[in-house]
Amino acid sequence: MKLFNNKIYLFLDRVSNLFILNSLWVITCIPIITFFPATAAMFSVIRQWKRKDETTVIRPFFIHFKRNFKDSFIVGLLWLPFGVLLYFNYLLIVQTQKGMALFTLIPIFLISLIYLFMSVYLFPIMVHYQVRIRDILKNSFIVSLVYFPTTFVLIGMGAILLTVLFFIPPFALIIFSCGAYMNFLLCDRLFQKIEKLRFSPTSSNISIGEE
Repeated sequence: MKLFNNKIYLFLDRVSNLFILNSLWVITCIPIITFFPATAAMFSVIRQWKRKDETTVIRPFFIHFKRNFKDSFIVGLLWLPFGVLLYFNYLLIVQTQKGMALFTLIPIFLISLIYLFMSVYLFPIMVHYQVRIRDILKNSFIVSLVYFPTTFVLIGMGAILLTVLFFIPPFALIIFSCGAYMNFLLCDRLFQKIEKLRFSPTSSNISIGEE
């Protein structure tokens, strides 16, 4: 019975921490321009839970928010406008090139697909490895293609969570931190696999930085 109670306590403790983390993320995202630093801080806290077996939330969140602010903000300045540009290019092609729309949409579709693939790895790589901004982008691209099955699962998981959020809006109270938590757990397993390959005698040149 004691073991059962401990499991319940651990479960409730994790749920409450995810709720607090989700709330902090939402609040710090309100200025909109802080979306990337806030998301990087959320992933950093989750990484800390996973690697250091800690359950604290508020203080680590703001420490990582400040620590990752510059790099994550710059990545956001590059990433968000590029996504908006892709979207408006799509609208422009659909509205102005009726007959040739399908042909001209193919490059946009492929670029958008790669953009989506890379997006699911941006924050895990950003907070897990000490690498330059260009290496964050480069390695997100490489990992998303080399480990496509994991990429597919991450995208599918995100789509499911967004669908749940659409039909059950109150889940917004916890769903973002839950999504980040599941995302990092999968990415962390992938990073460990990559680390083993790096030091394997038969290793290919797979390397995405130093912790």
